Amino acid sequence: MTRQLTDRYREAKLIAMAAIELGMDAREEMIASAVAGDEELGREVRWMISAIESSHTAPMPGDQMQTADLSGHDAQASAPRQYRLLRRLGEGGMGTVYLAERTDGDFVQQVALKFLQASAEGSPVLLERFTRERQVLARLEHPGIAHLLDGGVLTDGKQFLAMEYVEGERIDAWCEHHGADLRERVLLFLKVCAAVEYAHRNLIIHRDIKPANILVTEYGEPKLLDFGIARIIDEHVEVADTATGAHALTLAYASPEQIERQPLTTAADVYSLGVVLYQLVSGRRPFQHLVTPHLLTNAIISGAVVAPSRVAKAAAREFNGEKTPGFSVPADIDAIVLKALRRHAAERYATVGEMVADLRRFLARHPVHARRGVRLYRVRRFVQRNRWPLAAASVLLIAVLSGLGSSLYALGQARTQQQLAEHRQQQLERIVHFQQSMFDSVDIDAMGHAIKRDQERQLTAMLSSGKDGPAPDKGAVEELQRAFAGISATDTARNVLDTYVVTHALDSLDAAFADAPTLAADMRQSLARVLVNIGSYPHAVTELRKVLATRDHDAPADDQARLSTQIDLAQALYRKGDLDAAAQLFKQSGRESSSLPVTAPLRVAAEAGRGRVLAAQGHLQQALALQQKLYAQLQLPLPATDSGVMELRQDLVTTLIGLGMRDEARKQAEALVALDRGKLGAEHPETLKAMVVLAKLLHYRHEYEKSLELAREVATIRERKLGADHPETLRAQNMVATDEVYLAQDPAAFKQAHALLDRVVATRERLLGPDHPDTMASLTVMVRLVAKQGHFADDPAIAQGYYAKAIALERRILASHERMLGPNHPHTLMAHGSLASLLNAAGQHRKALAEAELTLAGQRRALGDDHPIIFGTLTLIGDINSDAGDWKAARVAYRQALTGREKLLGPRDAHTIESASRLHYALAELGAQHAAENVRQEYLDPVIAMNPANLNASMRSVRDEAIRMLTP
Repeated sequence: MTRQLTDRYREAKLIAMAAIELGMDAREEMIASAVAGDEELGREVRWMISAIESSHTAPMPGDQMQTADLSGHDAQASAPRQYRLLRRLGEGGMGTVYLAERTDGDFVQQVALKFLQASAEGSPVLLERFTRERQVLARLEHPGIAHLLDGGVLTDGKQFLAMEYVEGERIDAWCEHHGADLRERVLLFLKVCAAVEYAHRNLIIHRDIKPANILVTEYGEPKLLDFGIARIIDEHVEVADTATGAHALTLAYASPEQIERQPLTTAADVYSLGVVLYQLVSGRRPFQHLVTPHLLTNAIISGAVVAPSRVAKAAAREFNGEKTPGFSVPADIDAIVLKALRRHAAERYATVGEMVADLRRFLARHPVHARRGVRLYRVRRFVQRNRWPLAAASVLLIAVLSGLGSSLYALGQARTQQQLAEHRQQQLERIVHFQQSMFDSVDIDAMGHAIKRDQERQLTAMLSSGKDGPAPDKGAVEELQRAFAGISATDTARNVLDTYVVTHALDSLDAAFADAPTLAADMRQSLARVLVNIGSYPHAVTELRKVLATRDHDAPADDQARLSTQIDLAQALYRKGDLDAAAQLFKQSGRESSSLPVTAPLRVAAEAGRGRVLAAQGHLQQALALQQKLYAQLQLPLPATDSGVMELRQDLVTTLIGLGMRDEARKQAEALVALDRGKLGAEHPETLKAMVVLAKLLHYRHEYEKSLELAREVATIRERKLGADHPETLRAQNMVATDEVYLAQDPAAFKQAHALLDRVVATRERLLGPDHPDTMASLTVMVRLVAKQGHFADDPAIAQGYYAKAIALERRILASHERMLGPNHPHTLMAHGSLASLLNAAGQHRKALAEAELTLAGQRRALGDDHPIIFGTLTLIGDINSDAGDWKAARVAYRQALTGREKLLGPRDAHTIESASRLHYALAELGAQHAAENVRQEYLDPVIAMNPANLNASMRSVRDEAIRMLTP
């Protein structure tokens, strides 16, 4: 019998929830149809609807018997606080809510006081849910959430919650009464999203988001209410245990996984928000036409949602008998809503923040990702199915480009028709965006291999047939196959794309669009971005300068198209290595974008680019301050997966490395790599960039083996996807070569490192120029390799030859840095220090000391006294003095280096032990045995006692040096 009553209760509740949003006539018709003559069931449904409509917070209907009205009575809490109940606000499945006044002496405060009903107190499940609501609310403190003021047990044993009293109107009704237009509704909805996102950050899922739980105050501020069935994410809750909470949900706003009683994530709230937004923009809920719970449940689970634009009343809306102005629902809003309402949680927005970001793009008139994702997916799938050879690729891409050009030209002809101006602009943006995404989605690795395989097959078949002479022997065919194996397929495809498609299109633009220079500029900028993506930086700079000249002539100074071109050009100049020109453009772009919202993509790109160039120029403290300020501004309003935020974090890590703040840098870098891999995939370009930065950081921390493993992984993927000559591939290969040089200890290892490094240096010189910072970085590693070969050489004459070669290379690097970067740039000062070390190894101690002291003075000016590199230079000065026999001067330098490194890095860091070993040796040479013994006991003995099998290469080297220093 109890089970039958429970089933009837659930049936009544489902009918009530489906009918609550309908008008009176439609509601009665729906109820009559659903109860099918069962008058008792009909009375229960109507009672539930009445209970809901009497409440501001619209709690779920519960007991079939209303509780006694306690208005006018006092309620005394067990602690010394007292509430006077003024009037009942509403009644739900487990509690009754009153407007109350808290009166403690002179203190008076209005609250919404919620009691657990007497009938619910005997239910362990409902008692637990009431307790859970108090726990959830205690964790939340946000202006968009009605917060908990008090809670506990009254003197009569009743549990209660005292919450902020919100006097307002449910969000959908507020929008209709105030005649809010689409933009106002979206802005209001974004405030609701901010509250939900805050709850998610605090590991709370609401699980019952609906208009009745969102009240808008007289000041137009929304408040999120009723966390009665909310759940803490990190709690271990079995699906079966949440059955009661599932029954308490509002069916019309529930996600498919809630209805199916599946484990829930924040995606359930994303779905409910999608339903609310659907209702706000269209005036109706999805599936509102369905009149029975069974049909509604099936519809939600099917996932077949009709776009809100198709059900919106564009001409007028009727609310409580009054007509209000209507509006059409744009395609972008359709896409955002439908993405939030996807059947499967994994296909929705990953976070509320991602949904917010798309809505902000819509408000700023930027392309929304919800629409872009569909086109990219289709294009990517098409490319994967159709990997064409060289001729087919060229013909197809040129044909597509010609078609796009014709479309743009036709749009240009219509520019005199004022009524089509806005539509034409939207169409232009879609076409250019599609063209850009098409080129970006081309798999040049697959294209290149298809070209190579086709050419190899044709040549092999031709030679084997003997058609043009005697058939070659088997060895000749194998030789041909080996020759093809040495060809970089990806480089071939990239060159084809640049020469035969992009360049061909660029050469045709001026003639094809002679009467439409603005359209030609849009096309040229889009193609220039393709050039940047495939690593053709000088070519991209040339084309972007042409675009900017057109924009300067035709557009006002604050035109966003002009600003976009300016930022693209600055980025290409930075990649090309022209730092001064890039810095000037980024600075100008920052000023011109300052009127945009702080989260606007163009403003973010301009300010982040300025910080990136400042760091590259050596202004590390300025760069850090700018990057940290920008990150603080973007961290809350944008999701962590926003592309601009992720790139900014990567820049921040690089700057922290340059400043020697390596612990903080490692924390940020490891978190960023994990985020990139999880959200973007292991082979996404941003993931690979973050991995290279982490490898660089690990190298600086002397963890060469880990750095090498990471760098090799990136280099392999880069070469396969971009080709051996792409700048990003070379960056990863340079990191591999750097680690190999530092780990090399024998001729075979030297030879292996030389082979890779020679190719990287030669390719960078050819592609980027002899003075490019990347070329200089590779030459710096080469200096290290050559000097190391001299150190390991047995013959002094051979060693001197290596040192002479290394000194000549270092002087070339120093001259380039002084010419390109200036005398005080950290790279220039580092080159002075490297030259000092080489001169010392060659026995030229006086010259070496002069260079080292010049380095130290410059580094202290540029970096401050506590930068890690300062202590490395002090150690170098100690080495030079010790090699020259001046042990007193060596002791002073080693002591300063040890003190600084211990303070900055700790007593067991490899650098600290290195300085301690050398100080111990200097003290021993000076006869200061007591001081030497103290250094040995404090620093060296603990390291020597370590098991070398558990140490990395760097720490093993330091341990070996300590042992040598202590060996008579």
